[in-house]
Amino acid sequence: LINTAQAHYVWLEREGEGRAYAYFGEWVDDIREKAGGLLDRIKSPRAFLGISTAPLPIRRHQDRLEVEVQGKGDLRLVEDGTPPRDDSEKGGITRTIYYAKAGRSETSAKLDLELVPTVAEGNTLVLLFYGVPLAKTEVTVIGPPKWEKHLTTNDQGHIVMPTPWSGRYVLEVTHFEAKPGGSGNGKFDRTRHITSLSFVQRDGQPWSDKP
Repeated sequence: LINTAQAHYVWLEREGEGRAYAYFGEWVDDIREKAGGLLDRIKSPRAFLGISTAPLPIRRHQDRLEVEVQGKGDLRLVEDGTPPRDDSEKGGITRTIYYAKAGRSETSAKLDLELVPTVAEGNTLVLLFYGVPLAKTEVTVIGPPKWEKHLTTNDQGHIVMPTPWSGRYVLEVTHFEAKPGGSGNGKFDRTRHITSLSFVQRDGQPWSDKP
């Protein structure tokens, strides 16, 4: 279960300017963890809209979290309360922080690890880590038919993502920060930052999962 959870990420699904839902799992494989299981790993999420830092109400459901939000702007979520765990792959103790964003209308970052468009709604994105472009880092792009493509940021931290279909896209990035911290039971050797970006592409080739 620990290895499975390490591969998971949080993503947001939002239509228009209304409420949104946060999931923990793998969008490409239709894995959505449930309450009483790995969804409980997301213990203390915080969500906020646009430039506001005011936390939004979050309600828990069996297989998702519901963010009560209304209005324009990109929606962001952070979960940094997950306890550090033994890391069988890298050794020692790893802390994991999850980030998720819905929308690509804003060209500045608010999360520690975030994909930001160079122009609003654009397909050229820059990966920022603490506000600094992150070069030579893999970005996974998943399209509406669960088509998956792996891109690598250039020296300026940029990628150009293809969006041939209309529908939802989800991007995911994992980055390790080799900096120890914490104390006592919260001590860790490194931090795994996992971020996602989701958005709905209005133009493009129609796609339906129905035969």
